[in-house]
Amino acid sequence: MDFDLSEQQLATREALRNFLKRECPIEYVRECDEAERFPYELYAKLAEQGWLGLPIAEEYGGAGGSCTDLAAFLEEFAAHFEAGANIFYTTVVIATDAIGHFGSEEQKRDLLPKLARGEIRFAFSLSEPNSGSDAASLRTRAVLEGDEWVINGQKMFCSCAQVADYILLMARTDIDAPKHDGITMFLLPKDTPGVEIRKLKKLGLKPMDLNEIFLTDVRIPKGNVIGQVNKGWRNVLKTLDYERCCLSAVNVGAAQSCLDKALNYTKERQQFGQAISQFQLTRAKLADMEMEIDASRLLLYRSANLVDRGIPNNKESAVANLASSETYVRAALNGMRMMGGWGYLMEYDMQRHYRDSKLSEIGGGTSEILRVVISREMLK
Repeated sequence: MDFDLSEQQLATREALRNFLKRECPIEYVRECDEAERFPYELYAKLAEQGWLGLPIAEEYGGAGGSCTDLAAFLEEFAAHFEAGANIFYTTVVIATDAIGHFGSEEQKRDLLPKLARGEIRFAFSLSEPNSGSDAASLRTRAVLEGDEWVINGQKMFCSCAQVADYILLMARTDIDAPKHDGITMFLLPKDTPGVEIRKLKKLGLKPMDLNEIFLTDVRIPKGNVIGQVNKGWRNVLKTLDYERCCLSAVNVGAAQSCLDKALNYTKERQQFGQAISQFQLTRAKLADMEMEIDASRLLLYRSANLVDRGIPNNKESAVANLASSETYVRAALNGMRMMGGWGYLMEYDMQRHYRDSKLSEIGGGTSEILRVVISREMLK
């Protein structure tokens, strides 16, 4: 199978690379990380250039990009600014996929053009204090009273809620149904009375805020349902393959950045009268990084290719996500080892990758859960 990018995809990637070099220099990345600040300026420029509309259908003001287009975009974005690429996925891609597949025509025409223009942002809220890997055991409750849904509960680990205009909220609407049924996806305006958002302090990916959300007698219109009532879990399952492709692309791009930085450092760093790139142990680490990143990239584009062809790829997307996330962690760790004390200093970028990488093994499905998914598919 041929996973080479087309001439158009290569040209798009080159245009993005030039844009990021100009508008997202390393000094800007470091500033956003150190200040734990959302990159508002960068996203305004991405909107101006039409990049936010990449995954959105043309009829709703987007570019109608494929999953492979999006994977190439996110890989390049993450090589420059891994938190920025994660934010793009969180605030744009999840909503595009959910609303595009399950939203009403009115919701699509209202929300997707605004999303493409950068006028609104989204967050997705599924996890709760007692439901992480077992996400379907969520307890947040939505009850229909007349023409309004009344929602009560608590959510955890919601990325970008503080900067979002809308939250795609998963809540239980039928307490008597099996846990994977009776769940509904809601469109929740963030400023709705009764919504309280609290920022959580975390180790890495600092420009992308992480939050817990308290919902107390929150009232939203009856029509603020995405998809069908009690069928929301199907929405989540439908987006998993797409999600894992996106996360894999971010992991591959960020891991490549680790390798590039480590390679440049080892060529310049002199010890015992020669560049440390000449030592066999250093070369072995560099070779391992190259091998694992190349393998992860192939797994990524295989999965994206299957998504674009409409072929279910639960196992393949899980394999790509697992391999790429663990590759990113090892790449950051090996980069730290090769740079020694310099890598431990905050003024160098390897420490940021070291902090950021760990979330790739947790968010979107832990390594343990992905292994369960893969083995389950193997044993069918």
